[in-house]
Amino acid sequence: MKKYIKSIMMLLLGTVAFTACSSNDDDYQWASVSGEQVYFSNELAAQADLSLNATTFTVPVSRVNTSDAITVGVQLTVEDETAAAAGIFSAPSSVSFAAGQSESDVVITYDPAKLDYDKYIPLKLTITSPEYTNQYGATSYKVKVGVPAPYTSLGNGTFTDNFLFEATWNVDIRKNDINPNMYRIYAPFKSMSGAGSDYMELTLLKPGDKVYDTEVTQTGLVYFSQTNTGYHHSSYDADVYLLHPAEFQAGADESTWLHSYVVDYQADGTPGVIQLAPRYYMFGVGGWNQSQNDDVVTIVFPGFYKADYSATYEYNGVLTDPNGTVFATGSLTLGVDATNAYGIVVAEDDDEYAVADAIANGDVEATALTAGTANIPIAEGQTGNLKVVIVILDMEGKEARTVLTSSFEWYGGGANPWVSLGTGYIHDTFVITMFYEDRATEKVYDPKDYEVEILENTETPGLYRLVEPFKEAAEILGASYKAANVDVNATDAAGVYITEQATGIILSGEAQTIATWGGYMLQRYDFATLKEYGYFGQIVDGVIYFPVFNHKDSSTGEVDYTYQGIFGGYYAGVDNDEFTITLPTASASAKAQAKSRAAAASFARRLNGMASIKQAAAAKRERLMGRPVQAQLRLAASIE
Repeated sequence: MKKYIKSIMMLLLGTVAFTACSSNDDDYQWASVSGEQVYFSNELAAQADLSLNATTFTVPVSRVNTSDAITVGVQLTVEDETAAAAGIFSAPSSVSFAAGQSESDVVITYDPAKLDYDKYIPLKLTITSPEYTNQYGATSYKVKVGVPAPYTSLGNGTFTDNFLFEATWNVDIRKNDINPNMYRIYAPFKSMSGAGSDYMELTLLKPGDKVYDTEVTQTGLVYFSQTNTGYHHSSYDADVYLLHPAEFQAGADESTWLHSYVVDYQADGTPGVIQLAPRYYMFGVGGWNQSQNDDVVTIVFPGFYKADYSATYEYNGVLTDPNGTVFATGSLTLGVDATNAYGIVVAEDDDEYAVADAIANGDVEATALTAGTANIPIAEGQTGNLKVVIVILDMEGKEARTVLTSSFEWYGGGANPWVSLGTGYIHDTFVITMFYEDRATEKVYDPKDYEVEILENTETPGLYRLVEPFKEAAEILGASYKAANVDVNATDAAGVYITEQATGIILSGEAQTIATWGGYMLQRYDFATLKEYGYFGQIVDGVIYFPVFNHKDSSTGEVDYTYQGIFGGYYAGVDNDEFTITLPTASASAKAQAKSRAAAASFARRLNGMASIKQAAAAKRERLMGRPVQAQLRLAASIE
């Protein structure tokens, strides 16, 4: 570690008085103890801080019999081979007591130029004159000594974890006295878990800095040290850590760090708010990748007022007023400081952040909004795939602080390209089998079959839309539900996939998404590569089948389960890999088989009652934490 300063006050090890026991029991035969009885107090510190401004520190040695002047042999052992070879420490071979003196000091000399910050070196001091000791006193003393990094407390800030603990608590935040770009959050998770790392170190990156082999090009990014949350996952006997994405091969590119940055600065240049987007990880097991999400971990520094620019928006549909003006309407909630709210309808593929900047710069005129019902005009000629963009500007109205979007379709300005093909069927192993599992026997229940209306896009043949395919699943689960269609891209009959989309199912307040594995992997790889390696489904006789993938145990390399995709961020189709979609255009025999399964499933539900098979949605995390999508996506070795 680089040395930053040359001045810290020397810390002397304190002394503790020795007290002897007494008894009034005259019949007890006490052991006879004679001699000087020289010893080390058992209350000496196990670790001591040294100073770069000093060259010595002392260790007290005590004795019981103080009648005579004596000299006692001592020996210093440096229990670190590198430090011993460097000759950092030395000590005299004896310590002297004057007549009547009960305590004397061994003066240990050290070379401060050879010490690094926060590297504590183990030392052992031993009394080598046995004639002056006794069996009841410690004849050796072990201590770790080093120079603490120079940090000054800024006071208490707040630490918010919105993923693992879903809470906010106070933390001690300290600034490096020499390097203004380094801060520490002390005992960051102790308030929640009672354990964890002693501190989390934050480094404000600047262009030219390097994180491993990657050179930083942007200002404001933040690197944070590996931090143990103290949360112990009992199923895996492993602690959950926070890791910066750069710790993973997939995070070597700076573009994967963009969600860990300084959100606001204070007037003196100190951060006001820092947000971190970590990977929650259990070594040897896997974890949960939050590195591309905002507001996962938020740190507010002491003295900073965090303005509340929060907002939520729920799209409710399209309405037309008596004057013929068409609006996208929705419900808007605003934080206390979100007084500059604006909305606009744009094309679905427009960059919402570019739109937000244009609104802030005055280059685009948007509709001013207040909390409550938000009606945003749809411009004449706008049609097809659109989205509402809600922008919250700061109190000065100069910078976008919150950006929300909600996609929708509107064909009032043109022909609707979606036409119904009729009734199809889903054989569901993605949603239902995630919950219908007997943990004691590890029995996976049979998949469920639903009827579903299927549309096809006339402008893009082979692009199918399943109309609210998981509405019935939500009813079975007893979950909240918001209408959602799921699009299936089968424009290439040998390369069929579902990208990550909402299912309409809401569990524990979170909207759950679905994707086949090939569709999910399109985030990272191109279509041609994924198709070559068999990551997509195919249509056979009017039925869409999706491939099966093996999940391997990270410690043994053995296949421990199979899967087909994801549901709600967890592996789906686990050990029951029959997720299929029967199109209305399928052969008569295929449709008859699917229809028969759906009818049987519907009858069984009516006969047994839904209550007997419901699982508590509130326990979702506990049930599924064992099979989250891994922090580092795995693809065939030949692609990697």
